[in-house]
Amino acid sequence: MRRIRAQALAVASISVGGIAALAQSGNPPQVRQMRANGVELAYVEQGQGTPVVFVHGAVTDLRFWEPQRSAFASQYRFVAYSSRYHGTDPWPDEGTHYSAETHAADLVAFMSALKAGPVHLVGLSYGGMLAAMVATKEPQLVRTLTLAEPGLFSLLAEHPEGKSALEQWNKGFEPIVAAIKAGDNVQATRHLATLVTGGSPDEFDKIPAGLREVLLGNARTLPLLLASAPMDVTCEMLRGIEIPTLVVRGERTPGFFAKVSDAVGRCIPGSRMAVIPDASHAMAYDNPAAFNREVLEFLSGVKS
Repeated sequence: MRRIRAQALAVASISVGGIAALAQSGNPPQVRQMRANGVELAYVEQGQGTPVVFVHGAVTDLRFWEPQRSAFASQYRFVAYSSRYHGTDPWPDEGTHYSAETHAADLVAFMSALKAGPVHLVGLSYGGMLAAMVATKEPQLVRTLTLAEPGLFSLLAEHPEGKSALEQWNKGFEPIVAAIKAGDNVQATRHLATLVTGGSPDEFDKIPAGLREVLLGNARTLPLLLASAPMDVTCEMLRGIEIPTLVVRGERTPGFFAKVSDAVGRCIPGSRMAVIPDASHAMAYDNPAAFNREVLEFLSGVKS
């Protein structure tokens, strides 16, 4: 149970409110394959210049970042990829290597394979945890770091004031664990949407069919995630990050994500905080215009 609860701290990436943006983003570029760390990773890219690499969270894939593609491709080389076991491709194995450590190693290999030097790295939730791990271990690969409500709940355990938020998160995760144990990944995904957005289970049915397909298609990864070895990132590790960093959270995000984001901001020296108005956990969908503007302004300020 400890293993399940610890890994659960990094899970979350679903938006319900403004997620209809997926259907309005136009036709994406052709999906390509990149050999990285011994597996083929699906990715899309558009634009020229310094790459901005987007790392999705749990139960999603590269399509999560469609509301960002056009805005970033007009100034940079937009790159979004699907983590191992995510997306529509067949799994390379039975899920044996699903872990944060493997995903972080895949990300390092993927960025290196771009052969474009240091990249601007953007990660949400579980993807934010991976981005933070890479920034601590391979800082030479990262030009800037944007962490959107990263799944670094282990930081809350380091301080007494964060323990109540941690207990709230663990309590909310109980029906997800129960559904997975019952073999119902679809119900687990519905519960996850409720937990991370602070909404109601009924709102899941209001998600456009195309995005429900993305979420439910990736629901098969939830049992792998909960069974994998946890990877804790400590405040001491984050203090070593010297890369320009932006921490982003939604104005309407559940309290535990707000506290995690605040903790990350305190741990990373010189980091900047941005709050996306009228947005919950997946602010890149809830309010893509504001999210894109904040991140692009941050990148522009670092460049100048």
